[in-house]
Amino acid sequence: MNIGEAVKALQIKYPSASISRIRFLEKEGLINIKRSSGGTRKFTSKDIEKISKIIDLQENEFYSLKAIKNNPSLLKSTKTKTIKIDDYSIRDMLKQSGLSNTQFEDLVTFGFEENKEIFNNEDLNRMKAWSYFYSLGLEPKNFSVLKSINERSTDFIEFIKSLLPDGKEDEHTLIIENYTSLIRGYLLKDIS
Repeated sequence: MNIGEAVKALQIKYPSASISRIRFLEKEGLINIKRSSGGTRKFTSKDIEKISKIIDLQENEFYSLKAIKNNPSLLKSTKTKTIKIDDYSIRDMLKQSGLSNTQFEDLVTFGFEENKEIFNNEDLNRMKAWSYFYSLGLEPKNFSVLKSINERSTDFIEFIKSLLPDGKEDEHTLIIENYTSLIRGYLLKDIS
């Protein structure tokens, strides 16, 4: 596959992947991509796996490129350390999600997101989803149906909460998780 196809494959899991990032990894000697006789990069599935591992080490395990380059065993290691970060600045959140400042501002303008000082993992996962849809050519204006769904869902979840017995009011998250599973199940059933 060529570099554009490689980036699209990587962006499914790592929205921050870009052509310039891959070129930088190559320039730094972290990857060595074979080229065609015409000079076009030809990526294999092993190349994609290695780039994925490098991005994972950077974004999820917080290794610097220098540390990765000086410790090639990191690329072979299957051990992962679990560092849970739940506070992201807007800069870090945009970098990890792959959204641009302009895209985020559009989401704020359309009322889908709010500009705040600190973002959490739920925010980051949602921004990654927005980044994915942007990569498909969609924009916030294409998601007006979400506002209607959200309004109806909020009312319905409040109704469910009113049915809970005393002492169970803290099950808000459990209600949302189960409700989301139902919606996902019905969407997948109808699409298949």
